[in-house]
Amino acid sequence: AVLLQRLGVPELPVVGVDSFVHSDAARHAVLTLEKLFMHHGSDKAGAHDYHCLYGAILASPGDIRAVCEIGLGTNNEDVASNMGRHGRPGASLRAFRDFLPHAQIFGADVDRRILFTEKRIQTFHVDQTDLHSIDQLAAQLPMEFDLIIDDGLHAPNANIAALIFGLGKLKRGGCLVVEDIHPDHVAVWQVVAALLPAAYRKFLVAARGGMLFVIQRN
Repeated sequence: AVLLQRLGVPELPVVGVDSFVHSDAARHAVLTLEKLFMHHGSDKAGAHDYHCLYGAILASPGDIRAVCEIGLGTNNEDVASNMGRHGRPGASLRAFRDFLPHAQIFGADVDRRILFTEKRIQTFHVDQTDLHSIDQLAAQLPMEFDLIIDDGLHAPNANIAALIFGLGKLKRGGCLVVEDIHPDHVAVWQVVAALLPAAYRKFLVAARGGMLFVIQRN
């Protein structure tokens, strides 16, 4: 906050996750995604209300062609940011696959043991603490994405690496979402928002159980 004040840059206001739901199509998508997340065992609904944001972003599911999520939700407890032994790796990927009839769904995780391939889902290894690994992931995924999600290692350095990946991979109109931002790290995202060019819309979002940083490419 002090840095932004010295630079004369206003802070990004915090908005509620419900504020993105503006249409009947979005409301329908929110309800459908909530059911799919719960069915597949994703904490994006239930523990969180992130489905409200994703329903708004994906309100026209037939138009979405590519989604990528970093962080599959490992259930191996020797990995940082794991979901616990009862977690279901890839749960949100399966929910997005079921919701988006024409989309290819891609995932990436540091835990090679949980990588998998299914109908319209491919997953890859990535280490968010290694920019070379981020570059390798980008090379393996040459397409642009309608939606990129960072639900991996919940630390600012790892989140910034995902942002670097996403800035080169978003379609026009596409969104990147960083999940589960700790309140102590909000100041980092205020600075990131100030640094991003006008080609991106920026949002800091308050949701149940966590905060989100969202950018949309104009």
